[in-house]
Amino acid sequence: SDDAPLIKGIFAIRNLRQEEGLARFSGDEARYRHWLREFIGHGPAAMMQIRQAINKGSAEAAIRLVHALKGRTGMLGMAEVHSIALSLEMTLRNREPTALWLQELESTIHEMCKELADALLE
Repeated sequence: SDDAPLIKGIFAIRNLRQEEGLARFSGDEARYRHWLREFIGHGPAAMMQIRQAINKGSAEAAIRLVHALKGRTGMLGMAEVHSIALSLEMTLRNREPTALWLQELESTIHEMCKELADALLE
């Protein structure tokens, strides 16, 4: 079928637990792929909002944004992004310096979005 290379493409993505993600969408591949595609735009936009909140010194807003991103990436099966978002969230809650986790989250999201685009937007 036409979907075969697409599925294989998703399977090839490092740090995407596709089986877990798909299970959260009750096995609905079209819906899962829709939300993965949606993340290509959402991930970087969320990152920009998080960075702006941190730069403005509004830790509460940053925590809410990171928490939402953590939930979404967990739902999609993005284990590494989810784990880094959790670390950034804890860092914010503890009022510790965020630069390292922020940079790490940004680059991991960038990498994930690039891999998703290659796999899904052929």
